[in-house]
Amino acid sequence: MRSRRSSEPAFADAEPRAGPRWLGWFAVAAVAALPVAEAVRIVVQRSHVVLYGDQALLELGARRAIHFDQLVGPYSREGFHHPGPVLFYLLAPFVRILEPSGPGLYLGAIAVSGAALIATVAVLWRRVGPMAALWAAVAIDIYCLCLRVGTLREPWNPYLVVTPMVLFVVLWAAGLTGSSGAGVWAVVIGSYEVQTHIATAGFVVGMSAILVVWVALSAWRGRRVRAAGRDGWGPARITGTAALVLIWLAPVIELWRDQPNNLRLLWDFFTSSHSTPPLGQALNAAATALTVMPFGQQDYVQTLSRTGIQLGLGAALGVVGLVIAVMVGRRRRQPMSLALAAASVLGAVLGAVSLTRAAGPMYLYLALWLAFVPLALLLAIGVALLAPTGNRRRSGRTAPSQRAAPWRAGAFRPVIAVWVVAAVLVAALTVGSDLSMGPVKTTTIGGGPWPQGTAANPDGRTQSRQDAIALTNAAERVVRPTDRWVGFTVGTPGLWPYVAGMVLELDERGVQSTVGPPSWELYFGHERAPGRPVDVAFDLSASSDAATTNAAAGTVIAEVHGAVLTYRRASG
Repeated sequence: MRSRRSSEPAFADAEPRAGPRWLGWFAVAAVAALPVAEAVRIVVQRSHVVLYGDQALLELGARRAIHFDQLVGPYSREGFHHPGPVLFYLLAPFVRILEPSGPGLYLGAIAVSGAALIATVAVLWRRVGPMAALWAAVAIDIYCLCLRVGTLREPWNPYLVVTPMVLFVVLWAAGLTGSSGAGVWAVVIGSYEVQTHIATAGFVVGMSAILVVWVALSAWRGRRVRAAGRDGWGPARITGTAALVLIWLAPVIELWRDQPNNLRLLWDFFTSSHSTPPLGQALNAAATALTVMPFGQQDYVQTLSRTGIQLGLGAALGVVGLVIAVMVGRRRRQPMSLALAAASVLGAVLGAVSLTRAAGPMYLYLALWLAFVPLALLLAIGVALLAPTGNRRRSGRTAPSQRAAPWRAGAFRPVIAVWVVAAVLVAALTVGSDLSMGPVKTTTIGGGPWPQGTAANPDGRTQSRQDAIALTNAAERVVRPTDRWVGFTVGTPGLWPYVAGMVLELDERGVQSTVGPPSWELYFGHERAPGRPVDVAFDLSASSDAATTNAAAGTVIAEVHGAVLTYRRASG
């Protein structure tokens, strides 16, 4: 048997698939239309963006990553950071390009979400052919419509794991069915998921363990040439391994920098007793996320009610889709289809189980990554129906004599035409829904629309935006050009999002900040711990807490809807 060279393109473990190349490129373009249109709109509308809350903290982390000074992931309300900072390093170039206060965070968010979906189609094209890739393009655009475009461009870590999970599952299925390069990259994307939001850890770790055991068994039995390692290291595995090392380098360094380190904080939390959501609440959140396709969701919601009919219909559609994917996949000898179907089942089961172990109340945004399950079933059906028929030899390669090219048959020409038209229409619809959303969440200090509120505050956002603008304006007015360090004291814990916005705005002007009391070091980082001399001291507290406001002994410079901002100078 002729050996295959390790210099083949990435993910080239399977035999080349017959099909018109233009169809594959068209599928990629159909998915790329939305993120490209949104990215262009963000750049063209480039204006002053004012953030607060979680988004402000994410941009502060991205700004630290520009200087390679970010070793931990986003904060968690449970007293630790998510396991790693890879998200900050992905967002950092976009923040740098549009700094000091442009919409770089939004550009980075749409780039991450869009790249994951484009890569998903590209992997399917390479592995199972252009017809299945075209099916995937239509399915993914429908998925974007159901998920809502605003979710895809929102720079918030619970949302920035949603579309990469689709790529993880497709790479996992490709790795399970013969592409060791794709398997390595599945672990890379899985690492991104875990580092960005630990809610995905149970599913990602479980799937990665299955993949590693399967590949090891296949190598031991000698059933696949590449899995057995007899063809050397290809580009995909080399680059994937290098990326994996880089991704986990910062968390390893942090083990020696911080005491206690983040790993210790994670260990202490998960080995201690803490409240978990009621079983019904966790399962309801999982069921709601699993039915995003076809019933959709709303931006910035903690919970989303589904009727019993919707949940029942969603479950029925899932079962029917699973049966079709398995039956047709087995009949046409398509292991990729069976692997995707298995991933959807494992996602529903492992995801629901992991949500029951979450801490505190259960919100929809913690479960939204499970929306990949119905999409994975659709992809499995497309692969089963439209990919060339396979006949696996002991080596794991597809027998050339058995590789049908369905697109060549005359009967498939109208099918191609129908799917091309569908791809155009759905892509146009997704781009149209994006453009209809109005301007990116930007503002000029002193007026204009304020960025959307956080998921924890979906109601009354308009007033909150105006209050945040007023507080930021007030803080900026009293900071002099010669001031280099200012200090913030969070008198009332619920007002920390406003402090985050003011810290970011001053950081963009070159003014450094400290934030106290020391407990806020988790949110704002070690470099902002209180204790150093400052030029200006700000205190933010609730107007109902008169004792805290009086204790600040400062001059009131803003009072808006229950929040009082005072300041005092260190000297004259």
